[in-house]
Amino acid sequence: MPRPPLPSLVSALVLCCSFGSAQAQSLLALTEQTLAHDAQWQAQALEVQAADHRRLQARAALLPQVGLQASSQYSDSRVRAELPQLGMQTQNLHARQESAGVQLVQPLYAPALHLQYREGKQALELTHAQLEAARQSLLLRVAQAYFEALMARDALAVQETLVGAVSTQAQLAQRNFDLGLTTITDVREAQARLDLAQAQRLGLENQWRSAVLALEKLSGQSDPSLWTLPTEAELPLLDTALQDQWLQELPETHPLLQQADIARRLAELRTRKAKAGHLPTVELQASYGRQRNPDGSLTTPYPHRTTVGTIGVQAQLPLFAGFAIEHRVREALTQEEQAHAQWLDTLRGLEQAVRQAWLGLEAAQQQSIALKQAVASSQTALQATQTGYRVGVRINVDVLNAQVQLHNARKDWLRARYQVLLGQLQLLQAAGRLHLQDVEAISALLRPATGQPDP
Repeated sequence: MPRPPLPSLVSALVLCCSFGSAQAQSLLALTEQTLAHDAQWQAQALEVQAADHRRLQARAALLPQVGLQASSQYSDSRVRAELPQLGMQTQNLHARQESAGVQLVQPLYAPALHLQYREGKQALELTHAQLEAARQSLLLRVAQAYFEALMARDALAVQETLVGAVSTQAQLAQRNFDLGLTTITDVREAQARLDLAQAQRLGLENQWRSAVLALEKLSGQSDPSLWTLPTEAELPLLDTALQDQWLQELPETHPLLQQADIARRLAELRTRKAKAGHLPTVELQASYGRQRNPDGSLTTPYPHRTTVGTIGVQAQLPLFAGFAIEHRVREALTQEEQAHAQWLDTLRGLEQAVRQAWLGLEAAQQQSIALKQAVASSQTALQATQTGYRVGVRINVDVLNAQVQLHNARKDWLRARYQVLLGQLQLLQAAGRLHLQDVEAISALLRPATGQPDP
């Protein structure tokens, strides 16, 4: 499938982002904005263009080389000769000489040049694999920053609800104390919990601001209005049967492994290029030129012109280079073995990363289900504790503990839901399968948020 020109791709992304910048930023819109903004990814895209120019430079060495030569010179010659009957005679010749010509050189047999061109093609494929790896890494970094901001915002919202609940309980304890129904201990316990909750809210506010600043720096979008994940949204599940298939297809799908494989092929080409130092080279040489002597020359003392055309084949065969070629070959063979070892190490590392990402996703899914049940149980426990407090079988601190338990469980549950979505993207990136369509599928689960805190 042909790749779209990089400048047009970037321009399209900028155009897409210009329409959505004034609205709330979904995960997809912010990702597209980042692709058009991130300097590191753009630099990698430009490196692909530079590698293509290097490939064309290597191909140029296989094409005809044509050059124009021209010269103009003045000579002052003095000839002394002993002539019969005349003795020693001296003759001076002041002459100008003008020449111009065209020369062509065409390699006919040059193994090293052909291997150098193939090396340039492999290097271009390497930059494409590096660009793909950088793109997937950027997609994941945007999602991580986006979800970190959402987690911080939701935690802050839950904490504000807890502050309100504890504040209400503190007012109730104060009223009961004023009526003589409780001791001052209940008032002080409620005030202590309220002070702690407010201090924790300040820390969460700082986390929220920091997460938004990190997202702004990454995307270049100032004051992004983020979407949220509705609590009723069904989280997608991945088929665990795909794990073995993805592990088998890693060499074809993962850009890091493709880079390691291209590095192996480059090492093989360098070995062949080093061995080509023993081989002969053959090139076609042709020239056509004209020389003008308006003042004559030593051999032809009258003005004349000379036109010369030549064509021929030149061959060169290296005989001895001080063992330099042999050592280059040994170095290339060593680097070839090194590249193969690095490929194996990359493969094993990626297989381990895929397995760990899969385990992490499964754990996040199970934790999300368990925490949802914990929220429901904590809500029931709080209601029971409040009822017991009203009838006098529970004390104030029991209600405060139940409130904190409920809100902590809710914060953990909301965070776990985002971890499930992020874990899916992390798994796809670990397997080398993360695309913009996957981000779009996750973004489709989100909805515009209302009343988000001001960063």
